Amino acid sequence: MKKKTWIMISVVSLVIIMISVSVYREVLAKGPSVETTEMKEEEISSLLMIPGTVKLEEEQIIYASPENGELKELLVVEGQAVTKGTVVAKLQNPQLDLEVEQNKLSIESANLKINQLDKQLKLLKDKEKTIADQVGKEEAKKQLDPEYEQLEMEKKLANLELKQTTLQKDMIDKRLSELEIISTIDGVVLSVNKPDSSSMEAGMAEPIIHIGKLDAMVATGLLSEFDTLKVNNGQKVILRSDAVPEQEWQGEIIKISLLPEQNQTDLQSGSQPVQYPVTMKITGDLKALKPGFQVIMEIETDKKLANVLSIDSLQDDGDQPYVFIIKDGKAKKKTVKTGITSGTKIEIVEGISKEDTIIINGPDSLKNGMEVTVK
Repeated sequence: MKKKTWIMISVVSLVIIMISVSVYREVLAKGPSVETTEMKEEEISSLLMIPGTVKLEEEQIIYASPENGELKELLVVEGQAVTKGTVVAKLQNPQLDLEVEQNKLSIESANLKINQLDKQLKLLKDKEKTIADQVGKEEAKKQLDPEYEQLEMEKKLANLELKQTTLQKDMIDKRLSELEIISTIDGVVLSVNKPDSSSMEAGMAEPIIHIGKLDAMVATGLLSEFDTLKVNNGQKVILRSDAVPEQEWQGEIIKISLLPEQNQTDLQSGSQPVQYPVTMKITGDLKALKPGFQVIMEIETDKKLANVLSIDSLQDDGDQPYVFIIKDGKAKKKTVKTGITSGTKIEIVEGISKEDTIIINGPDSLKNGMEVTVK
């Protein structure tokens, strides 16, 4: 009985193995199932991607200036909106106050001296008339000429003194105007800090007031010497930030520096690549952006009609890129020459035609000459 049972089990196992081999051969004969695509003529752009930093387009950073005076009072608070010309802080300078008083006295003294000399000249003219009645005009003039010359000389000197003190007053008025610190832009007060004497003495003073225009931001980055030849003012830019992954911003190049950003050591040794600062104005909704955000800036540098293919069709074994096309039911390896890449598309310069059926996302086991089945 047991012998019959083992015979039955052996027969069933053999049948299962034969069926499995048959199915395997049938599948292998058909080859792997693949998806296909075709090369199409489409507009494609080459993108230059550079890192950048978001900054305020307009800002005013105010530091304490001991040479002008000591901080008397801060007239704004953080978050306050200000307009251009608003007085945001006042300084005081006791030495300047003393100079103002001295200048006032000097001007008053000069004016008094000039008035006194004018009175003396008037009296001299009256005296000349009296003498002229006695000895004649010519004799009277001859007698009084030395006195006239003396008084005229003194008056010229007094006028020069007045002019000098007036110039001093203009300079003092300018220094007085600097005691009032005004906003040079329309914006929002971003920070207010009252400096302490210890930080001032240590040379570590922070800005006392920082004003910025939050509705206008730019992004700055660096271009290589070769990339500067590809971009121009007015070119469109797309900006993305890891801090806000689901959002992008439009921009436009507004400035490409004519001079590279390099320190003197680099210029002498030539050890560092030459890089040129570039600035992009950001447009659109800026609420999610903040100064200091790191962004990736995509600059469209080359736009043209070209034969393009999904980059998922392309393979590369380290020698030359290639694709698999289907010919007579079999995969055929074709090397291709590629051009610019844009997103998920790549330009195909030569190697295949629009009539070719190209395998996309082919399996790793795909080989040249292997039979395939189109899904």
